[in-house]
Amino acid sequence: MDTRRFDSFTRTLGKDLPRRGFMRAMAAATASLGLTRLAGTPAVARAQEQNPTGSVGLPCVPCNCVGEVCDCCLIGITGGGLLRTTAGDITLVLFATQLAEDAPQEAAGFVRWMDPNSEGGLSLESVGPIAYDWPEGEEHFRNVRGTMIVNGEAQHPFVLEVFDAGPGISGEDTARLKVGDAANGGFGYEMAGTLVGGDLQLLESAAPITPAT
Repeated sequence: MDTRRFDSFTRTLGKDLPRRGFMRAMAAATASLGLTRLAGTPAVARAQEQNPTGSVGLPCVPCNCVGEVCDCCLIGITGGGLLRTTAGDITLVLFATQLAEDAPQEAAGFVRWMDPNSEGGLSLESVGPIAYDWPEGEEHFRNVRGTMIVNGEAQHPFVLEVFDAGPGISGEDTARLKVGDAANGGFGYEMAGTLVGGDLQLLESAAPITPAT
């Protein structure tokens, strides 16, 4: 899949707040990538495909295994909703997934963070490539890094730290956003809170890709 088209795709996903089944809908939309059911072995856990046109594939991990037959799940995180902070409620929309090793960028995705509590209100949206990673050994924490545009004008680096408590656990997912560098006299913003409406879910446990037919 062409990464520029994929970035556009994730921006489209970000227009609506996630609902239950959002991950399934996303998976169905990407079924045309041709990723198939895989056996749950280390060799295929990082399986990836590349089509003849030069578009990149998406790596996946085995999930929902029944014996040795497993679904293929994307490596990433998605979700969002209403984030409760000390300053008030904020809206978060998030989608991030790893790309194949031969892709020109390591990940694709989109972050939207709307804070009406800041003076004049803040609209923060990611632009351009992102990075997606997690601390070694951490099962629930994920990081998304890149560049954000502030109220449609200046651009600043950002890091979004998110915590997914796990399937079926509500009221414990958290997010912390840091943008810019106020310490050096420039624009700086930092806010953290707990998701009180919505959900964050790891794609590798919630979004199987249905084989193309």
